[in-house]
Amino acid sequence: MTNKIALVTGGSRGLGKEMALRLAENNRNVVITYVSNKEAADGVVHEIESTGKQAAALHFDANNI
Repeated sequence: MTNKIALVTGGSRGLGKEMALRLAENNRNVVITYVSNKEAADGVVHEIESTGKQAAALHFDANNI
């Protein structure tokens, strides 16, 4: 079995959050990125982990590339 990992930019709120949660429901481990709201991102990670999948949140600002 291959583990699937999804990367969702902007996954701490809005459409990105909903996508991250749906991916976890569909048997994916998820990495999300956030710009400024670490608490919200940590909340999404907690929600994903409660489904039995693995998750991580990384600070990422594409404006600083």
